[in-house]
Amino acid sequence: MRLVTVRRQFEEGACFPLYLWSDWHKGNANCAKHILTRDRDEIAAEPNAMYATLGDLYDCIAFDDKRYDPAHVDWDFIEPQDMGRLSDVVVADRVAFESPVIDKCLVSLWGNHDGKFSSYHHTDINLRALERMDRADAAARGAALVRIVFTDAHKHACQVVLNLHHGRRIAKYKSTLLNNLLIKLRHWNDVDILARGHCHFTGAASEARVGFDRNFRDLRDKKVYAALTGGYLKTYLEDGSCYAEDFDLDPIDIGMQRFLVYPSRYGATVKAVTE
Repeated sequence: MRLVTVRRQFEEGACFPLYLWSDWHKGNANCAKHILTRDRDEIAAEPNAMYATLGDLYDCIAFDDKRYDPAHVDWDFIEPQDMGRLSDVVVADRVAFESPVIDKCLVSLWGNHDGKFSSYHHTDINLRALERMDRADAAARGAALVRIVFTDAHKHACQVVLNLHHGRRIAKYKSTLLNNLLIKLRHWNDVDILARGHCHFTGAASEARVGFDRNFRDLRDKKVYAALTGGYLKTYLEDGSCYAEDFDLDPIDIGMQRFLVYPSRYGATVKAVTE
């Protein structure tokens, strides 16, 4: 697990939108590219935006993968003769797509698609893309514990802590996954948001925690969250097929999970936008 500390300056009353972004599956014919681009532009337009990517940004299914099916490939993304250099195409596309917002990135994780591809082909497409964008500091492979420290002009400080992993669990119902994550969250003191991708559901569930102020004088309660970070792989393809349809999966969410973070001299408040 990589431990990451990032720092932000704040003024009282400021809002910092936090985006948990995963499972783009670019390169797949069923990627909802227009929604993905819209969401990137939303991040770019928010001056205080912060985001983390949680893997599977690209489908990364090459000729030598048993899952390969030419009907599932976005041939506008890659030419057939370039499949042998898929990693180069992925890196170049990510740099072009993500560069407008990369300064807002907190951390970027591997998923199972890009992780398997990178391991099998002795490369690291996540790190290569981040190096091209001068953000190698954001690279992480497995899990990451991210501490966001907010400080104002008077040196008041507060923090929000994220526990992030691409995830390995899938389930038919979103509620099942969120309940499992809330149980997992109880093992992590001081974590405000525990988030996982992979399942392509978007959503958040909260629990109350009781604590106390730094002077040990007043009791305080706050919400902590379990979150699913969504995805952009549509379940069905008009006049075609995709592997979600092949396995008769239920229609899935499209988009990313959003939070609003309000730092103050008394501590930080986190609110889920999509619950």
